[in-house]
Amino acid sequence: MPASRTTSRAPGVAGAVLAAVAVAALIAVGTALVVLTGTTRSEGERGGTDAGFAIDPVLGDPTSVATVVMAGIYTWQPSVQGSTWDALHAQSAFLTGPMATAAATPPTPAPRPISEWAGWARLDDTVTAAVEASGETVVDGDSATVPVTISQTVLHRSRESTPFTTYTADVTLHRVDDAWRVANYRILSSTL
Repeated sequence: MPASRTTSRAPGVAGAVLAAVAVAALIAVGTALVVLTGTTRSEGERGGTDAGFAIDPVLGDPTSVATVVMAGIYTWQPSVQGSTWDALHAQSAFLTGPMATAAATPPTPAPRPISEWAGWARLDDTVTAAVEASGETVVDGDSATVPVTISQTVLHRSRESTPFTTYTADVTLHRVDDAWRVANYRILSSTL
């Protein structure tokens, strides 16, 4: 009887080992697929991000341009950006006048960094900006002024968020080649 038990267990153990090898091979193939293709989604499938989808504020009205561009200027990724200037520089195509000049070359000497910048960079936090018009847009020919509220929130890798600051500002735009571009802005108030 003991020999019979040993014989009956051998096929079970062999089956378990084969199943484990098959699972390991399946995981290896799946990992290789993700590494080589960079995705687990089919080509037409969208993920939970707008990355790769261009937002073109140039074609919009001055209010839309002001809110989108200011959101870009006040959204920061300290782990990949050296300073807030990098966010300004990224919006260069949508700027004119003093803003375009400021975005063209990094300031020398560099301004003192925001005190939280190094910590955000170390923790891979992102500071996002939600910008909305906070009053009536005034258009005068090829110039416009848009009052906005800029609300910044720190997004942590833990998926938690922390409100950072809120600004109110007047954004000045000029129409250049049939496109609205941000020329300047003035901070009116801040919760800092």
